[in-house]
Amino acid sequence: MRLRAGLLVAGLVTAIVSVLSTPASAQAAAWTYIGVYTSKYKCVDAGQMWVREGWNEYECSGGGNYWELWVR
Repeated sequence: MRLRAGLLVAGLVTAIVSVLSTPASAQAAAWTYIGVYTSKYKCVDAGQMWVREGWNEYECSGGGNYWELWVR
């Protein structure tokens, strides 16, 4: 009975760890849209803030008065 309980706990811990680690790997793989900025300067500034908050990189796409911020 103790062996079965120990195996059950080990299985639960493994399942919890795998679920908690999934968002980090998904975050690194896909680009996430953040929003639109009215200048490239504002987009870059916001992108750098997102990188400081833990994202790996940012990209500002667009031109003129329309810049979209993407992070991953």
